[in-house]
Amino acid sequence: MSHAFRFLKRCTSALCYTIAIVAIVAAFLELIARAAWSIHPITRQAELENQGASPVYAGAAWSREFWQEESARRKKTTVYVPFRIWGVTDWHGKYINNDQTARGFRRRTINPNCNPEHELTVWTFGGSTMYGTAVPDWATIPSYLSRDLNSGARDCIMVTNFGVEGYVTDQELMLLTEQLKVGGHPDIVIFYDGVNDSSLAWPPSSAPNAHFLFGKIKSRVEGSLSARLDFLQKSYALRLAGEGMARLHSGRSFASAVSQAQPNVIAAFNNYEANMRVARVLGDAYNFRVYCFWQPMLTYGHKPLVPFEQQMATRDASGTSAESAWFLTMAAVFREAERQAANGADFVFLGDLFDSTQEPIYVDEAHLGPRGNEIVAQAIASYLRDHPVSGQTARTATAN
Repeated sequence: MSHAFRFLKRCTSALCYTIAIVAIVAAFLELIARAAWSIHPITRQAELENQGASPVYAGAAWSREFWQEESARRKKTTVYVPFRIWGVTDWHGKYINNDQTARGFRRRTINPNCNPEHELTVWTFGGSTMYGTAVPDWATIPSYLSRDLNSGARDCIMVTNFGVEGYVTDQELMLLTEQLKVGGHPDIVIFYDGVNDSSLAWPPSSAPNAHFLFGKIKSRVEGSLSARLDFLQKSYALRLAGEGMARLHSGRSFASAVSQAQPNVIAAFNNYEANMRVARVLGDAYNFRVYCFWQPMLTYGHKPLVPFEQQMATRDASGTSAESAWFLTMAAVFREAERQAANGADFVFLGDLFDSTQEPIYVDEAHLGPRGNEIVAQAIASYLRDHPVSGQTARTATAN
């Protein structure tokens, strides 16, 4: 018995020592990996650094302070929202403000002080580009749109920003329905989409009518083993190993995989169109006009690119990485959208909006700096004035 006890004690001690050594080595590797991961451009980690380095902020005295605030905001924990899964979180700062309303948090829009008795309401829906990621409150598309629509208008036009980072049109449609159910009465509803819906067409095995993080959330709901271990995905050591493996296979062609995603390309676009049809049915039922706009993207169109933009475009068009294949698949959805728009589809294709714009516009492949958002808002406002609706809304749209 004593011999067995001593043997068991030695085994237990050896196991404890082994666990301690493994933990120390893992912690050491994690520290080394974290240091390596933070070095740009060794890895693609530096999203904030990449975006903050865009020339769209050149000469902007506020940009450094803004990006400090933006960095802190992005670290804030996401809150769960029934059915839509996530929404806008509470945040107040010098440059970014998500204000609480009776119907949830909304990104602040700079609206004019005017007579509410003549107020017309414009609701804008979209993902992060509509929300205003990477720009202050005054430089979002809704803020610029409010300025343009109220320029010379007889009525008071109030724009509300319902953009939510990461949303696709399915979630936006749910959000619109929720607002209508609790008594909201817009005069005009604007959808500004394209990038997020298109991105769900990749990989070929994905669900093109789902939402971001679909696989992870599905695994957690189903209680799979991968869901119990998905915290490991945050490990710098594993992420660095994955980056290394990606670089080892960087010469591989993804052309065949992109071609296999063609059914998803059609399905993603059809899903977008179906959602917009439902939105118009709601507009008929609740007496508001729906306008749909397909947004620009760096990797589509013929914008004269500045070096910062060209570097991203060249990388994304290489076809030698999964990320590049993702953007090539998105571009295929954009081509389908442009083709359908030319054939009379009921949305406005803005994918070529910057084809004659020489100045820097992009912060990354989708998000725009202040000037880019201003151009988009001008295009939307111009379309609304040229395509007015009947009644009170029409008088506002044409008053300029």
